[in-house]
Amino acid sequence: MYPLVIISVPRQSGKTALVLAKAFHRGLMLPNARVWLTAQTGMHARDSFLEMARPAKLTPFGKLFDLKRGAGDTRIEFAHNMSQLRPHPPTEDSLHSKQSDLNLIDEAWVFGEDQAAGLMAAITPTQATRPMRQTVILSTRGTAASTWFHGLIDRVLEDNPPGVCLVDYGIGPDDDPQNLDVIAAAHPAYGHTIDMAALESAQAQLSPGEFARAYGNVPTAAAESLFPPSAWAACQTVDRLPEGPVTLAAAVSIDRSETAIAAAIMADGVPWCEVIEVREGTEWAAPRLAELAERHSDGPPWIDRGGPSGTVAVQLDRLMVPVRDATSYDVATAAADMSDRVIVGRIRCRVHPALTSAVGCAAWRNLGDGARAFGRRASAGSIAALEAVSTAAHGAAQHVPMPPPKIWTPDA
Repeated sequence: MYPLVIISVPRQSGKTALVLAKAFHRGLMLPNARVWLTAQTGMHARDSFLEMARPAKLTPFGKLFDLKRGAGDTRIEFAHNMSQLRPHPPTEDSLHSKQSDLNLIDEAWVFGEDQAAGLMAAITPTQATRPMRQTVILSTRGTAASTWFHGLIDRVLEDNPPGVCLVDYGIGPDDDPQNLDVIAAAHPAYGHTIDMAALESAQAQLSPGEFARAYGNVPTAAAESLFPPSAWAACQTVDRLPEGPVTLAAAVSIDRSETAIAAAIMADGVPWCEVIEVREGTEWAAPRLAELAERHSDGPPWIDRGGPSGTVAVQLDRLMVPVRDATSYDVATAAADMSDRVIVGRIRCRVHPALTSAVGCAAWRNLGDGARAFGRRASAGSIAALEAVSTAAHGAAQHVPMPPPKIWTPDA
């Protein structure tokens, strides 16, 4: 048995079924086994866990385990041998004082070097006394920011270390990523759960780079970055925003896993932008925006009411907080304006991990006749931070200060 297994496959290759089979085999066969699953966030880990656990309840194995769905106590428990399967967030302290026989890390491409180091530091000590310890890392190739996962694969290919198994499906470096016959030949699920019609549909909906990544398992190249890397680097800053009227904006990711709030201030015709906060879910965003708007802004926050962020706008309506509705025209204009400003160096964005990640995984969505916007579905991950920043910058450029209060007095 290999202590470390790395599995890199295209999208829709049956990773969920594989994880389910692996986890159940360990839980059924090993007394008092402890199996843990994590993904890009704690919420994603819980969703992935339930996605595989619920269908399993309908199989003949369903009689062998109990499924608990509590927000703080989600688990599968096998009554006959006291084994447990649980999700956990990808944090350094998430497995403190725990033990594990099998650890499953899904969507590994999203983890940066520091977060991955913390995650492995959490996992490794839990396996020290377990004789059948194993860690399985699963993912499709990622973006230029996926240095940890790509580095793992490169080291195994170069050094062939003992105790490590690598399963790597995908097209070769000289293959045409737009040739569907080539994609089909390299996709392990083709002819089983994937057919040519599915590939044709995916190719029509995704950008060329994202289609190659998702279905050819090709990492997104730096040449396909949303902005020229050198231009984007020149626009980043660690300085605090200058004084001035603050424009706020918020955006929710397409899968509703996170919400981002950003602020922008115009200084000498240049928008200075900052990601204020990025957190899981959406419920927290409206109260936080209301607080920030009252303390720092003299105008309503901008929100794309027609997109995933619409629920935040509705919650602000209930709180009696004015909202500036960003139209589809505003969203497209904000993206185009940010791109133009980055290229000529006329924008400053304060460094933030979520913004770096969003720019690294973002892709354009064509709107027709040359117009385009940041593509929520076309992108390889959450672009909420990027949307919030671009919308805040767009709003700041149009900001009209509120007039000072007037005090009426009768004529003497």
